[in-house]
Amino acid sequence: MFRDKRHRCYVLLAGEGNVVLQRGEIAFAAPCLIWLPPGAATRIVLEAGCRGELLSVTEVGLAQSIPTGPISSQIRAILMDPLIKTRIDLKHIKKLSHTLENISDEIDGEDSGAQESIQHLLSLFFISVWRMSGPVQREAQPLPRTIALQFLQLVELHLCDHWTVARYAQEIGVTPDRLNSTLRRTTGRPPLTLIHARIIHEADALLDDSSLQISEIAEELGFTDPAYFSRFYKRICGHSPNYQRRNLHSSKNHLSYAAWP
Repeated sequence: MFRDKRHRCYVLLAGEGNVVLQRGEIAFAAPCLIWLPPGAATRIVLEAGCRGELLSVTEVGLAQSIPTGPISSQIRAILMDPLIKTRIDLKHIKKLSHTLENISDEIDGEDSGAQESIQHLLSLFFISVWRMSGPVQREAQPLPRTIALQFLQLVELHLCDHWTVARYAQEIGVTPDRLNSTLRRTTGRPPLTLIHARIIHEADALLDDSSLQISEIAEELGFTDPAYFSRFYKRICGHSPNYQRRNLHSSKNHLSYAAWP
C-alpha cells in the first residue's frame, strides 16, 4: 500500500509481478519499466527473484528535475499518469537501471554538487521515460523564406477566392500567428495587407487596360457585390475605382512631347 505522495518507478531487469490500478490489475514481466504517480496504484506485488532498481521522488523533486524547453509540458503530462512499459530492449533497460544506480550513489556519497548531479540524472531519466511512452514527433516547421514564398504563390492562385489568413496558414501548415510574424519579418507587411495590395494591383490593371464596367471588374476579382468592391477600393486607395479610371485616362490624354521618342 502507498500512503505517501511520492512518484515511484520500478526498473526491472528480471522477474515478474502485478500492479493494482484504479482501472484494474495489470501483470508485468521483465525487462520492463513501471511508473506510478501518487494515487495511481493501490498495490504492487513483485514475485520472488525480481531484480532491478526503484526510484521514489517527491512532487517538488519532480518539478525541479523536469527539463525545461519545448518538451517540458509533454514530459510532465506523461509523468502524471501511470505507465507500464514491457518488452523493453535489454540495452535500454540496463541504461535506465544504470542511471538510477548513479542517482543512488550520489545520494549516499554526499559529495559537493550532489544535488545538482541528482537533478541532472533525473532529467535524463525522465527524458528516457518520455521517449518510451512513444511521444508524437512534431513535424519540422518550414523556414521563414519558404513560408513567405508559399504564401505569395497561394495568393496568386487564390486571389479571387478571398481566402482568410487562417485558410492560407492552414494550407501552408503553420498557425496564423506564425504566418503573420514571418511575413512581417520577411516583407515588412502583415498577410492581409499583402493580399489587399495584390487585389488593388489587379484592379488597377483592369481599370487601365480593359473596357470592363466596374461591376464586371468586381466580378472578375471575386466580389459578389460591386458596391462592396467600390467601398473596399476606396478604403485602401482613398478614392473610388471610377476616379482611378478617369485619372488614368486623363494622364494618357495629356502626355508631354518630352515623352516622345
